[in-house]
Amino acid sequence: MTSVIPTLLFIGGGLALLLAVGVQRRHGAPGVRPFGWLCGAVAVWCIAGGFHAIANALTIKLFWAQVQYAGIVSVPPLWLLFAAEYAGVGWMERAGRRLLWIAPAATLMLALTNDRHHAIWTDVQMTPGGQAIYSHGWWFWGAAAYNYVLVLGGTLLLVQALRRSPPIFRGQILAVIIAAIVPWAGNLAYVLGLLPSGFDATSLAFTASGGLLAWALYMNHLFDLVPVARDMVVDSLEDAVIVVDSSRRILDMNARAQRLVQAERRWIGQPFDTVVPWLSHTVFDAAAHAPDMRIMPTPHGHRYYDVRVMPVRSRAGRLAAWAVLLRDVTDQRRAADERDAFQARVQEQQRREGLSILAAGLAHDFNNLLAGIVGNADLLAMQVPAASDMSSNVGAILLGAQRAADLVSKMLAYAGERHGTSGRIDLDQLVREMLDLLRASAGRHCTIEYRGEPTVIQGDSTQVRQVAMNLIINAAEAVDESTGVVTVTVGSTSLSGRQLADMQFGQDATPGLYAFLEVRDNGHGMDTATLQRIFQPFFTTKSDGHGLGLAAVQGIVLGHRGALRVETRTGSGSRFCVWFPHAGVIADVVSLAAS
Repeated sequence: MTSVIPTLLFIGGGLALLLAVGVQRRHGAPGVRPFGWLCGAVAVWCIAGGFHAIANALTIKLFWAQVQYAGIVSVPPLWLLFAAEYAGVGWMERAGRRLLWIAPAATLMLALTNDRHHAIWTDVQMTPGGQAIYSHGWWFWGAAAYNYVLVLGGTLLLVQALRRSPPIFRGQILAVIIAAIVPWAGNLAYVLGLLPSGFDATSLAFTASGGLLAWALYMNHLFDLVPVARDMVVDSLEDAVIVVDSSRRILDMNARAQRLVQAERRWIGQPFDTVVPWLSHTVFDAAAHAPDMRIMPTPHGHRYYDVRVMPVRSRAGRLAAWAVLLRDVTDQRRAADERDAFQARVQEQQRREGLSILAAGLAHDFNNLLAGIVGNADLLAMQVPAASDMSSNVGAILLGAQRAADLVSKMLAYAGERHGTSGRIDLDQLVREMLDLLRASAGRHCTIEYRGEPTVIQGDSTQVRQVAMNLIINAAEAVDESTGVVTVTVGSTSLSGRQLADMQFGQDATPGLYAFLEVRDNGHGMDTATLQRIFQPFFTTKSDGHGLGLAAVQGIVLGHRGALRVETRTGSGSRFCVWFPHAGVIADVVSLAAS
């Protein structure tokens, strides 16, 4: 046994030296430098321990014991430095590293000068078998406690790294932890006197530790695979990740998911449907599903998420849990909606421009034909006696021509062409005068209410009157005779660019002060399909309509650089509102253009 112990110590020391040299080839990996020095310190401890075991004289044993202390005091701080760097702990700065070495340096100096103060050994005795039995002094116990604290701190750092590391790294870290525990367990047994005849098994324990470190280095690829902590990977993801077990309870969430659901630590083990109620209909089965769009309500509006559910299986292939991945696509969704809306506006503008050109061309040609018809009919009326049967026929020709001229006027209005005089119009006064006439006709079977205030616009009074008349008559025809109410409001307001962007027509109008005419009814309303077509020429829901009334309204509003918005819902009535630039705004634009 006496000859075996030195041999094992020399083998362990040689192995530690090989580790110290070989690890330097992996100089880029975390923890390599302190690990190399750690192996060197272990080699000094083991080799000096071997010479201490074979020495026969007490003075020689004391010399090698002092050499041993160079390794003994170096191993704990190097272990802590290696564990901190390998586990990715960044709190140890250069100043802290220097403070770690104050106590070891003092211990080494006291060991070298022990004959003067006996702070390390108070007495040393030789047994008949050649073993040295040391009686420890007061500094030895303080140094031992300090060393245990450092080793325990480093071990805890590696245990934490083991707990949060993926399985591929756990073998190497576990081997390092065991390699740290084994020698200090032997040293603790020696210090507490648990071994016979004062035998110090620390060196032999470090021999086993060297073997474990060699296995971790060469067999388990220590330093070839850099350990990456879970929070460095999962918590840094922009996507939210929620892990759910077979009972729909939450097992884990990354930082992004916790911020998303505003959860504290009590979310662990809570029902998935309670913590994330807007995902309560999520299906968890054995299949991996394609991303599903979900809407999350928030105080600031809806957020859109692509939700993917991925099954998580154990090594045995058993379904263990599900990972729910949530990717915020709100910005992409809004950008796509804005792009679609812009394309729809462009297509609508192109369609309207094409129809406007067609309507204008037909109206001008038809107007020319009407001019000939009306002129010839007037000449014929002058030649036909009033009592003649032909007189009524000529009158029918002139009446039909007049109605055709009205259609031409509406077609030109739809095309945005204004053939009247432009002047300042008090919209309030214009609507009041019109309502006096409409109450006697359209208002006979419904109630027409009016609220208005003086507001002046610049435009063609005939066309503006046509807009008001069309809107009010349409509203009166849309309500029930017994309970129908039509509310007309005139006023002025300021429109922002965002408000103009929400209009059916006039999104390109200039933000500023506008006069508005609002016509609201409590009729049956319109469905979405009808709303999308009401401004198309020749589309009508009336049996005797020609479908040019609202088309003309659209053209007149756009011709006056105004805007129009319709709000309706089946069973809840309709609201038509048109805006015309305020006369002061028009004057400012004109004066600016003139200057």
